[in-house]
Amino acid sequence: IERVLTDFVVSSDFQTGYLFARDGSPYAASAGAAPSTPQHKALAAQSFESRAPAYGTATLSVAGLGMDIAVPIFASQTEIGEAAPVAALLFNAQISGSLAEILAAHPLAKAGEVLRLVQINGDKAVQIRPGGAVPLSPLDPDYLPVGNRIAFAQRSADSDTSTAYSIGSAVSGPPWWVVQEFDSAALDDELAGFANTAIALAALVVLAIIAVFGAFWWRLNNEHNHALADQFRRLAARIEAQKRLLDSINNSIADHIGLKALDGRYRYVNPAFAKAVGRDTQSVIGMDDTALFGAGTGERLKISDNQALSSGTPVTVSEEIYLDSRLRYFQMSKVPFVGEGKEVSGIVSVTRDITELVEQQQKKERAVQQTVQALVRAIELRDPYLAGHSRRVAGFAVATAKRLGCDAGEILTLEMAANLSQIGKLAVPRALLNKSGRFDETEIGIIEQHLDNAAAVLRDIDFELPVLETLYQMHERLDGLGYPKGLKGDDIHLTSQILGACDVFCARIEPRSYRSGIAPEEALEILEENSTRYAAKIVAALREVTVSVSGEKLMAGLGRS
Repeated sequence: IERVLTDFVVSSDFQTGYLFARDGSPYAASAGAAPSTPQHKALAAQSFESRAPAYGTATLSVAGLGMDIAVPIFASQTEIGEAAPVAALLFNAQISGSLAEILAAHPLAKAGEVLRLVQINGDKAVQIRPGGAVPLSPLDPDYLPVGNRIAFAQRSADSDTSTAYSIGSAVSGPPWWVVQEFDSAALDDELAGFANTAIALAALVVLAIIAVFGAFWWRLNNEHNHALADQFRRLAARIEAQKRLLDSINNSIADHIGLKALDGRYRYVNPAFAKAVGRDTQSVIGMDDTALFGAGTGERLKISDNQALSSGTPVTVSEEIYLDSRLRYFQMSKVPFVGEGKEVSGIVSVTRDITELVEQQQKKERAVQQTVQALVRAIELRDPYLAGHSRRVAGFAVATAKRLGCDAGEILTLEMAANLSQIGKLAVPRALLNKSGRFDETEIGIIEQHLDNAAAVLRDIDFELPVLETLYQMHERLDGLGYPKGLKGDDIHLTSQILGACDVFCARIEPRSYRSGIAPEEALEILEENSTRYAAKIVAALREVTVSVSGEKLMAGLGRS
């Protein structure tokens, strides 16, 4: 199967294709291709990380069975493996024909012997039947693998009308398992045939003893025993060969696989796990997480163990662990291990090292922060009033959001949007911003364009948060009388509502070159009197902030007379 998948990379016709850059963004696509999905991006990232083809799950479309395949592209005159890929090609290959050839019965197959291809989609097992009426059909839960194996057991046969003995092992690359099954009835008949043959031979031997002589009977009996012994030796050799194959597959997996007993001690780890903790596999057996990683880490890992045991379902967590005096980031998936007695006897964990991905994300976040700081400095150079206003609005908005119970993403969104809220006014004439009289309609239109100016400056920055959306809606009001779109009520982001209220509050209490600021209490009363424009819960939270220590610090030094 791996050979055929490799052939797909160089020879398959495909309907759609994309080229991904190292930052995960698609910069080219085949004609008529639909927009790329997060799954496409994740598959391309996997190809970049492994520097080898990465395979998605088999899916059914109008064109038939297909599979997304991401292939790393290296710079010319570069040896593969010596340098990082410069791009990734992702395309959807049609796989029905090649898989049908692989899964076809071979000439030496016994009656009732079938090769099946099983795909694991989350917590469900699906059989791939290329050319069948139902190419992707669900299977019983007992086809779900434990670790990298589908245990030997009696299950429903491929015909769904009988049972079969089957065992499966994982394929390197796609989320597929190859399952070999033998019809139960055929094997039972074969065993029954062996028994009938033995009885018949015994009867013949008895007749031979009576008719001829005992020596000849002993000779026949001896030959029969040798034949049975030879059959059992061949069967044992075949089982051992299958075991070695499954072990070699398991030992080649880069993810860390471990099996812990209910007391937390490891009963099995694969070589990748042992290498990560700097030990051999045998020395890890009997140790727990505290002994391997330290008391603090051991206690954290015990929490996710208990979650998996109590829920009875897979649990995925992210952990930070120091290995060899270096902080590493891991993604751990844990699931209860059910033994032969259908009772939970341990926990299976699969751990993936995502340190490079996390560090790349942190680097990207630092770059965004530096971009925001550079833009704020640009505001300061143009008008110190605008810069001081932005920082004060950010402080009040973050404090108000925390009192409202906003999550970390919303708080970070508010902080960046507030710091950049005045960037669009760099394109508004200073004389108009400092005008002391009322604005006419033309002047109002010019000032309201500052949001479009901000969007033009910021639209190409990937904040990975709704920063631009929050900033663009900060002047919308609940009654629909705001700008630029006239949105109402819940159509306005909560972060935009918070930012808009804090912006108005700070603008009222801050002095300008052409006017004085008003008292905070007076500014709050203005917001409360306009309850149709500003949410009451936001104004109430803002009032609490103004009388707090952090609020007093934000208002320190404001001159209003």
